Amino acid sequence: MNEFDIVENSKELRYVTVYNQLFKMINEGTFPEGSRLPSEPELSKLIGVSRTTLRQALALLQDDGLVNNIRGKGNFIVKSRPQKDLGLETIGHPVYKCLNEAIDEVSIALRIEPSTEYFNKILIKKTAAVVLIDRWYKSQGEAVAYSFTLFPIETISNFNLDLNDHDKILNFIEKEIYELASNILVEIKYSTSGNFAAKTNPISSEDQFYLIQETIHKDSEFPIASNKHYLPIKTSAIKFHPKK
Repeated sequence: MNEFDIVENSKELRYVTVYNQLFKMINEGTFPEGSRLPSEPELSKLIGVSRTTLRQALALLQDDGLVNNIRGKGNFIVKSRPQKDLGLETIGHPVYKCLNEAIDEVSIALRIEPSTEYFNKILIKKTAAVVLIDRWYKSQGEAVAYSFTLFPIETISNFNLDLNDHDKILNFIEKEIYELASNILVEIKYSTSGNFAAKTNPISSEDQFYLIQETIHKDSEFPIASNKHYLPIKTSAIKFHPKK
């Protein structure tokens, strides 16, 4: 039988002790949900640690989704949100699965342009024209995520879409296309381009984004659509629920 030495009362790293102390204070309501933490000088004095140690503990709290740092404003206690049961393991719209903000409005703009070599490469075939669609996801009037969609012109005719009916187009790219899809290639990347990609509606005060790219197929090697979804890292979470 193997023997193991159990070390009792092992010495904690200082920032771990501070993390545990802050975690307890948050759970006990010392710092209510949505409230701003005291400034770093005030908080480090309150707890009795250096600002360096405090920053390490705050960084861990941010990683765990308990604290959100807003540049120029400070650290805020994150409000608890309902747990989302589904992640990216199933076909569905990634913005609604990954964004922690409550979306109450989606703005849309679309246009038709001649195809280019770049678009043909994405769509794996030559097409005479493409439909380009911008979507801005808003919460309480503020843009919080952005999606860019590319269709070959054939998708419009194949699915009998009226480009003048924006509500129908929006329903198609938000819901129906995921029900029709036979398979989707999903790529997740880090990006700093979300704000200028979103053009007139920047989606974050920071240039750190998840870029989720989708290539959507329906019973063909040629995609019916390509999506780029930009989500601010500080207000999003990428989750999978693998099953056997």
